[in-house]
Amino acid sequence: MKATGNVYTIDLAGNQYQSPRYLQSRARINSLIDHYMSLEVLSDRLSDLPQQFSTPHPRPWEPIDWQGINRDQIIGVKPEIFLQILASAAEIEAPIRSYGRESWCYLQHIYPQMARFMGGIFDVNGNILEIGVWEKEERQHCPTFRKIYQQLTAEKLQVKPNSVNGCQSTGDAWQDTYKHVISRLSTEWGATSVYLWLMVHSTGALQQAISQPLQDEINHLAKFWGFSRWAFSQSYFNQLKGSTKNLIALLKHHQIERTHGNDVFNTSLSLKQLSLVLELTFTFTRVMVRLRRWNRELSRSYLRHLFGTAPMVDAPRHVA
Repeated sequence: MKATGNVYTIDLAGNQYQSPRYLQSRARINSLIDHYMSLEVLSDRLSDLPQQFSTPHPRPWEPIDWQGINRDQIIGVKPEIFLQILASAAEIEAPIRSYGRESWCYLQHIYPQMARFMGGIFDVNGNILEIGVWEKEERQHCPTFRKIYQQLTAEKLQVKPNSVNGCQSTGDAWQDTYKHVISRLSTEWGATSVYLWLMVHSTGALQQAISQPLQDEINHLAKFWGFSRWAFSQSYFNQLKGSTKNLIALLKHHQIERTHGNDVFNTSLSLKQLSLVLELTFTFTRVMVRLRRWNRELSRSYLRHLFGTAPMVDAPRHVA
């Protein structure tokens, strides 16, 4: 039997450990962020957005070896905890059609091209004529997680979709759209962080499968972050403040638990559970630290070069 923490192979997160300690898991998190969220990757994903406005095209996925996925590829965490978080990830991803339509409603009056990217094109009667690129990419995620869950458990995952409020107008289109974009940022931030954690605690075909929706979320996070900076001229700290507030509300809603399972974060945390909380907190923090570093490169002139004159730069509004 190998000693605890002994390295025995390399995977997408770097050194793979039989039973990783907290610092070893942190090293795997950092390795994934350096690879999938490098400054070059983030800049490339943002610079791709104007091309999506003119010639929409979803990001192609790498093939997934479904038959190669098995429970032995869950590492460093109890399978039931991994499965709980995997199931929560599936629930966060549904219902994408409603999310896309909601974003379209907010963005249509402010920036129609971004509305098309998110929700597509509708006729005068509200019928969908073209599905948005964001929706095409996102709608693959819930089925992917459900299929992974079934492959790991031989059981079908019954997903309870989120309730979507739809467009709630206050009469201030600028403020309404800003708050919606910040909400989308927090969702992409949360999904990116959770999927990174799932990859840290997986290997082989399982890890590779999770990497596909992860790359979509990073793609969307970069696009939304840059679009928000351009359209609303908000500082990093204002975006962080708004995104954190929305993220906390999102996590409270889901509680990273299943209604039929045990609470991962109960009042009397075991050592393993404490390590899990620390790992997730570290992941969320490291993702935002990387965004802050990248944010320094997003000058007003660079964003104007990408998107033109921002529609709301001179609007005399106050964002709470």
